[in-house]
Amino acid sequence: MDGARPGHRYRMVNIRSGYVIVEHEVHSRAMRSYFSPEGVPPIEEYREGPQIWKFTGQAQTVHFDLMDSETGVVTRFDDLMGLVSYTACRQDGDIYRLGELAQEQRIWLYVAVTHRPSDGPPRAEWIEKLRVLNRYFNERLQTPNKKILILPDYFGLHAEFNHGQIMADFELTAMEVEA
Repeated sequence: MDGARPGHRYRMVNIRSGYVIVEHEVHSRAMRSYFSPEGVPPIEEYREGPQIWKFTGQAQTVHFDLMDSETGVVTRFDDLMGLVSYTACRQDGDIYRLGELAQEQRIWLYVAVTHRPSDGPPRAEWIEKLRVLNRYFNERLQTPNKKILILPDYFGLHAEFNHGQIMADFELTAMEVEA
């Protein structure tokens, strides 16, 4: 998966297998997630000062970075929890309706969900990361006139994920054909 065919500008590097861990704080009910590269996911309760954190859920995942073959610049994706297809979203939600509209133009819509909730518009650096992700996946498409559009999480999917709904698109990262 990390090798780029000739003509591909970007390639995956620093590929790390692990788990997305979701946990909640006992008293405040706050939720958070993080990536764990451990072979066995950490599920034990622990304390941070007065807070007590408990395991809520997990999903196997792969973290990666993308390297620009032309410049050698590596774009890190440590904050990326996952890419969610519009088809995994509620049918009465905005992202699903936008995805259906985009399908008419042969565009598959995804949302980049991060480990931290959005507290306003994405910063310029995150928008540039989304540009790199879009270029990476689109340059590997083999179906004519098909496109992928990865959007920032303006739709609150971070909160849905952290409250137990694990969404994944296993086919997106498997688009490269072995050479």
